[in-house]
Amino acid sequence: MDSITASQTASRPPGFSEESIAHIRRVKHLRAIVREDLGPDVERDGLEQKVASSLYHHHPSIRLEDALELKCHLKDPSTEGSTDSAIKGIVDEACTLLESWDRLGQTQSEDPNAAFDY
Repeated sequence: MDSITASQTASRPPGFSEESIAHIRRVKHLRAIVREDLGPDVERDGLEQKVASSLYHHHPSIRLEDALELKCHLKDPSTEGSTDSAIKGIVDEACTLLESWDRLGQTQSEDPNAAFDY
């Protein structure tokens, strides 16, 4: 049974897949968490490192190895624009990388007892 209702399908912008909508929501949610963690007066120097550390500390699917890898892959934000837009860009890039590594956006197992497998 499909969990998407007719009204949700009708309100979905054309050209957006479920995966892209999930990505947008994930970025928005994680950006808010990171922004709260870093505080209002965060400096832009090393911002990508701070974002990777914050994601590691606040998201259970991100392992230490992932955070270290993110620190290597994330690019310095452009000097133009606000710190908030820089954080959004870094979180978006981090989410894209984490999704490609199968750390985010994984589907849950169909077996309800799978969480208890040791």
